[in-house]
Amino acid sequence: MVTGEGKVSSGCTMVHHSAGLLPLLLICLAGFSASETEQGGIRADTPYGPFALVIDGVSVVTVGIPYGFNCFAECDPSCRFTWTRGNVTSEGSQLSLTLLHVEPTQTLTCTAVNPATGRSASAEKTLQVAAGPENIQISGPPMLTYGAASDFTCSADCYPSCTYSWTVILEEEVFSTAQGKTISVSPPASGIVSETLICEAQNAVSQLFISTVLNLWVASLSDVSIAGDSTVTLGQKYIFTCSALCVPPCIFTWKYMGRTFKGQQIQLPILTEGNSTKYENQLEITFREYSKNEPLICEATNAASHVTSTAIMDLTVINPISVRPVSQTPPVEGHPFILQCVGTQNPASILWLKNNQLLTASKTVIFSPDNITLYFPHVLPTDVGLYKCVVIEGVAPIQAVGYQLQINYGPEKVAIVEPNKGPLGDVTFALPGSMTVLQCLAGCFPVCSIAWFYNGTLLSRNTSILFTPITSSYKATLTCEAFSAATQKTETAKTTVIVPDGPKNVVISGPDSLQVGVTTTFKCTAECTPPCFITWNVYGKNVTSPTIDITASRQVASESISCHAENGVSGKTVTVRKTLSVYGQWCGC
Repeated sequence: MVTGEGKVSSGCTMVHHSAGLLPLLLICLAGFSASETEQGGIRADTPYGPFALVIDGVSVVTVGIPYGFNCFAECDPSCRFTWTRGNVTSEGSQLSLTLLHVEPTQTLTCTAVNPATGRSASAEKTLQVAAGPENIQISGPPMLTYGAASDFTCSADCYPSCTYSWTVILEEEVFSTAQGKTISVSPPASGIVSETLICEAQNAVSQLFISTVLNLWVASLSDVSIAGDSTVTLGQKYIFTCSALCVPPCIFTWKYMGRTFKGQQIQLPILTEGNSTKYENQLEITFREYSKNEPLICEATNAASHVTSTAIMDLTVINPISVRPVSQTPPVEGHPFILQCVGTQNPASILWLKNNQLLTASKTVIFSPDNITLYFPHVLPTDVGLYKCVVIEGVAPIQAVGYQLQINYGPEKVAIVEPNKGPLGDVTFALPGSMTVLQCLAGCFPVCSIAWFYNGTLLSRNTSILFTPITSSYKATLTCEAFSAATQKTETAKTTVIVPDGPKNVVISGPDSLQVGVTTTFKCTAECTPPCFITWNVYGKNVTSPTIDITASRQVASESISCHAENGVSGKTVTVRKTLSVYGQWCGC
């Protein structure tokens, strides 16, 4: 029997001649037949074999692919062949094998039997099983971005495993190669439009391979610009076009006066030199709000890289409608004033706004029959505001250039104040050696001029004055005068500045003794500017009052009382005490 591809097992001995191409001679010592010659030779019609048994075919099989195997043996007469694979057997020298799924390592056994002698020999062939590669695919981002690395992974169905190799094609030439399942790709230059990735997956056992190709655009954005009129008229319709070279198509966003518009995407791209793709977006807008100069902004955002590029067009907006005063004389409180809506061709469609709110006729506001004129019989501070006329002509209402009505008035509510402390009264206290700042405030438009006077003498023409008192018991009258050049009116405010003094000469007035059971009145006086606060301490209790009534209720030799005087501005205090003798007896009845 032959085992494997070179092992023979039988009751005979294999002998090789010196010539390697001659068949092996089979010498059987047992059962020597009569057909053999006495010299040990073999007659031409003597059966022999099987020997030199060989299985011809591949050593690796791939699932799903048909394979053929042949079994050869030296036999006379011709041998009968039997194939065995596991529990499956078949007849014939040829075997067709197609594996339908992955199986463990397969062993093929071919057995040759000489039909004349019944002798047999077997040969084995071990087959490695492989599957794939198939279902190859490349996964990764849909586009490349210049300046950023993108990772791509190649995968395929393989058994037992596959190896992967990459080829990067740039402008129809091989740019780079790599090994492994994953590759990192970054466009080498900003002008690159596309790259091609080729992944090849090879079965590590069968060496079969398969490849796939992925064409990638390089995301790009450039040459963003706006086309259209840079000078526009309020109330009219205009079309602006934003263009950009984009791969893939850009997302366009328009911005004007704090608002955002999407515009209309033009679907048909225009191919330009270098195979870049130009896309356009149109914005149709009717200008309804007046701003003399305002930028129109187009933002183009690449849908893949999310990079944004901006184009700006500065628009000059012309408003044909405006509100103007009839007279060049500034409005003065209590005097008549007239505004007109200028530039309209359709007076009947005029509406008036004050501070963007609809204005209606009243006793203080009168409209002309054609609504062109707005009349104030006696303009008042409450009429201050922004006045606009709205003309309804054409597609959209036109809001006029407004007129800010600011009435000349004042001075009114003139007051002397101390910063951070509020308005002062008729009297102002200032400590000796401390800096005092006073301000003069007045309601005026335009701003009034201010003058300070001390006892009729001009001190300063500033809004504020400051001074530092030196001596106590000082008193001075300050006058603040506010004058309006627009109204030719003058108003004043006064305050008397007093430097606090005392307490001094604190005295307790009253008898020097107390009689038990009799109520006696005592008074405490002090020289103070402003007047001091007086507090008594009698029998251990405090009483705030200039005078106090005391009734002795016990027999003691004496009682002590005290008077405490405090200057509320300077904080200075003086305390005096008086000892009183007590006489008489408490009857208890």
